[in-house]
This record gives sequence, C-alpha cells and structure tokens, in this order.
Amino acid sequence: MNIEIRKIDPEHLAGRVCVFQYESPGHYRVKITEKEDGWTIDLTRENFPETFHKREFEKIVTDYKGKSEIHFAYVDEKEAGFIQFEFQEWNQSARVWDIDVLPEFRRMGVGKALMELCISRSKELGARRIILETQTSNLKAIAFYRKMGFELAGFDASCYFNDDIARNEVRLEMARYLD
Repeated sequence: MNIEIRKIDPEHLAGRVCVFQYESPGHYRVKITEKEDGWTIDLTRENFPETFHKREFEKIVTDYKGKSEIHFAYVDEKEAGFIQFEFQEWNQSARVWDIDVLPEFRRMGVGKALMELCISRSKELGARRIILETQTSNLKAIAFYRKMGFELAGFDASCYFNDDIARNEVRLEMARYLD
C-alpha cells in the first residue's frame, strides 16, 4: 500500500462538500460543579445507551478557515482523506480545521500520515503548538489525537447548543505542543 500526500489549491475545491461522520459507543460526561472558591471540572468516560451516530456536511473551503493549507492523501491513486490547517500568526499556533479519512481507508495509517505532515509543516511555519477541536462523543478521534501526542487544552460547554452537556456533545480543544 502506497500513501501519497498532495497539497491542493483551495480554488480547485470551491463548492466541494465533505461528509464528516462517526459512530461512538460512549462519551466523556462533563460535570462542572461551582464551589465558593472556584469550580471542579470532571470528564468521565461513560457509555451511551445506544451507539451514537453523527453525520454532518460542510464545504471544505469557507471564509472562516482563513488561508488554510489543504493536503489530500491518496492510497494507490484513490482519494483516501484530507487535512486542512492554518498557521495563525497572532498566537503562533496551527489550527487543524478538518481531518477526515474515508471509512474504507481508516486504520491503514492515512490519518497518521496526514497528521505527521501537519506537524512537520507547523514546525516549518514556526508554530509553537497545533490546536484542534473534537467532541466528547467522538471517542475514536480523541484516542487518535492522544496517540498523536495531543492533550486536553480546554472545552466549551455551550459551543454548539445551550444544552451541549446534557446532549453529551461538548467541544473539546486538544493541543500538541511543538519543540
């Protein structure tokens, strides 16, 4: 199996939509307890009563993703996945906007190859860290990011809806600090 990664000009992707989807047997329950002298925050792994399914459609190229680099992975000349990231000079960080591997190419090293490219490019660009977003319900993504050296950097308890905690889909920010 041969994985080849190519940088793609965003103009060639205008209007193209990506399907982001995953299944998860569990999530990290977020519990925030206010105390007189602060807060206690707990993230505990729990199972869903039934498998959680997520499926969203999003344009790859959008204004809010700034001047991102987009790299596609090909396995034996077949499109297998992509990563989109942007160097943000103001805080010397690389923001991963998207990483996606098509289901038939998962667990074959495609995601790892894409993330390794992002790490290498981020260092070249002078980033001090790489930051990305995932959800407490996306256990496979969290495990992958941890394996790639990312750690929890923060969360937003109402990023998507006002009841994200009750819905068990809280935005997590994960970071990998670069040398």
